[in-house]
Amino acid sequence: MFTLLKLEILKLIRSRSFLLSFIALTTFVALMLWGFYSYAERKAGEQVTSQFKYTYESKSYFNGLTFALYSVMFSFSLLIPIFVAMTAGSQIAGERQAGTLRMICVRPVSRVSLLLSKFLVVVSYTYLLVAFFIGLNLLVGLLFVGWGDLQLYPGALNLVDEPGKLLRDEALWRFAYASVSGTWALLVIAAIAILFSVLFDNPATATVATLALYLVFHIVDRVEFFEHLRPYFFTTDMDFWRDVFKPEIPWQSFGRYGSICGAYIFGILLLAVAIFDRKDITT
Repeated sequence: MFTLLKLEILKLIRSRSFLLSFIALTTFVALMLWGFYSYAERKAGEQVTSQFKYTYESKSYFNGLTFALYSVMFSFSLLIPIFVAMTAGSQIAGERQAGTLRMICVRPVSRVSLLLSKFLVVVSYTYLLVAFFIGLNLLVGLLFVGWGDLQLYPGALNLVDEPGKLLRDEALWRFAYASVSGTWALLVIAAIAILFSVLFDNPATATVATLALYLVFHIVDRVEFFEHLRPYFFTTDMDFWRDVFKPEIPWQSFGRYGSICGAYIFGILLLAVAIFDRKDITT
């Protein structure tokens, strides 16, 4: 199992999508910094270079932690799920398309071990991607903006109902928590992509199907007309990771929705294992 896991990790690292995902996230951070700076310039006026941290809301609102928070929140909605879906969706379907799946399955390794090793690689990749992205945002925020307390306001992020803040050291710990809880939430998408990778012969089809399912529920989840249906959407449960940035973490609901996501992950993964173990591989 360890040898199989090592081979799958090496295979992922050598793939183009692995490097592409990190380049894309780095580009996104650069664009976010440019947009953040432009917004601050409009609010602070011509003295933005010396007063980058100051706005009409709070003299310390614009700082590196605020920048990192907005960047992380926006990317978790679409950008990172795309790369998770691409990587997980190619695990089995990619082998089938390359014509290597049958050869791998005739080895003295069970199909269950093969699929689980591939999923563990996706788990490792997802955490690495999330940790890299959060760390990069914090580093860029420190170097180009400067740090302060994390001010929280009602608005675009929909995190709090009234103004609040997290002290700098506490906020940094919350970003560390987010790397774990965010990864856990994204594994729901990874499990769905693994299932579609088993069902479909083409990795592109598996990826598109995963993203289509996610986006439909994600968009409908934001439409007020469907408010009574939100509790039944898996995307609603996935948002639990955002609670780590609230002044007081609601541990009860945090644990409940995290457990529901866990049920999704293991349930979908078991279904994928059952189908893959019985699947007739002819090519």
